[in-house]
Amino acid sequence: MLKKQNTKTLSVVTIVMILLGGFFVNTIYAGKVKGNPGLLIIAHGSPMPEWNKPVLALEGQVIKALGKDNPFKKVKVCMMEFVSPTVADGVAEMEKARCDRIVVVPLLIAPSSHSHWDIPVLLGLYWDPEKEKELKAEGRLIARSKIPITIVPTLSYGNVLPQSMLARVMKMSKNPKDEAVIILAHGDRTMEPFWCSMMRHITSYICGKTGISYADWAYVKVGQSYRKAASTIAAAARNRKRIIVVGCYLSMGVTKMHRLYLSKLKKMHRPNPFTGINIVTADRGVLPDPMVAQWIAETAKKVVRQKE
Repeated sequence: MLKKQNTKTLSVVTIVMILLGGFFVNTIYAGKVKGNPGLLIIAHGSPMPEWNKPVLALEGQVIKALGKDNPFKKVKVCMMEFVSPTVADGVAEMEKARCDRIVVVPLLIAPSSHSHWDIPVLLGLYWDPEKEKELKAEGRLIARSKIPITIVPTLSYGNVLPQSMLARVMKMSKNPKDEAVIILAHGDRTMEPFWCSMMRHITSYICGKTGISYADWAYVKVGQSYRKAASTIAAAARNRKRIIVVGCYLSMGVTKMHRLYLSKLKKMHRPNPFTGINIVTADRGVLPDPMVAQWIAETAKKVVRQKE
């Protein structure tokens, strides 16, 4: 009788273990995610609709890139400033969708004061009275949510930027041995060493893939200053016949910057520094590019599927 009871008990335990084992196998190997996470993509925003358009379009592109095994209950693109939806709007939509976790992707080229301070403050993750005062003075609301939030790195994480810049250059290149590549970028002065390291990697990658042997970059700091770019282009023109200029900007091409600079010089009655130089400029930034949506999808999935 005792033996029979032990056998029965063993059978019940075995069945339970098999059922639990099957559950854990499905959870780990099928990559299922517990709960209802949300994906919030935060870009800077611009008063120019043409800048915002390809950024906002990423929402649908990311959902498509996430595929059939999309683990996110809600995906939303929002802007830090100038236009809606705001960061506070995005968080509110996550709460309305009953998400129990938010993965935040800062849609920025590289680390900056925006990724280090502004976004954490806007999300209510970092308290700085001066920064809050500054952001509120600009009309930005601070989100106060009880939902756990995880922020991932900027686009500088991974290989999406070198590949995207390469694609721009290859469309413009005609005769690599006679060409030079100049990449423009801007950001905080304190982040210049990081940017220069990133530009060195990108230009080396482009040269290795195209056969172009001359590449340089100009870090024009915050704003759309083009003066430093002009001197870098002039130096390249002394070494190569054709200069390809590409901007490592999210949603802005170099062509417009180039024209505005020349227009400004003309109004000031100053000579054109590019006279006699064969220059071709990229008319768009990183976006639109399907690689960006894919990078966002893959990075966000890694966060929610990582082992505890």
